[in-house]
Amino acid sequence: MPYRFTIVNFTKRKSLYRHGLRPLLYSEVDAKKHNIGWRRTGNEIKYYKNNVSEGGRQYFSLTWTFQFPHDRDTCYFAHCYPYTYSNLREYLVAISKDPMKSKFCKIHILCHSLAGNIVHVLTITNPPESGKDTKRKAVILTARVHPGETNSSWIMKGILDYILGNSGKAHQLRDTFVFKVVPMLNPDGVIVGNHRCSLTGHDLNRKYKSKVKKCYPSIW
Repeated sequence: MPYRFTIVNFTKRKSLYRHGLRPLLYSEVDAKKHNIGWRRTGNEIKYYKNNVSEGGRQYFSLTWTFQFPHDRDTCYFAHCYPYTYSNLREYLVAISKDPMKSKFCKIHILCHSLAGNIVHVLTITNPPESGKDTKRKAVILTARVHPGETNSSWIMKGILDYILGNSGKAHQLRDTFVFKVVPMLNPDGVIVGNHRCSLTGHDLNRKYKSKVKKCYPSIW
């Protein structure tokens, strides 16, 4: 039996769902029996202005149909492929255990979040050759200030994979620059499932001028 799902409180006028984007599905049965993880799904996908408005704000709806693949299954939907705090920790552990990458990628604690989670900072650069000038310009990269934007973590993973790679250009980048990378600025929001805010309920992307270290330690 096909089911129709409708989310009624979107606020943006434009959406990639009008251009072929499809929701993601995770089936526990498929994962256990067939080793299938997240995958795109859904039919009759439409994104449109609905009849709901509040305080002068017009709302939009996303609707799609779906037929569940198995009986007695637990399924999840998502907008983007998830990337969790645990995914990041596993990735950093793999770097620290790699005999080559660990020579030019040092992982430190930038600070602890409001909930006590570690905010990591990576320093990536090739060790200078003896007798050569060690002054290098810095490149600062950060991701996941908005927890719901999981695609930023996948982009950051791709950047790190490249910078930490064995290509000639990667070597040249590490010889030329010092990369300071904070791969997850808002781990608390990621862990509890917020879309845009931290545990304080504020958008950290609006707090770069704040002097309140206790509430926004990674931004401070």
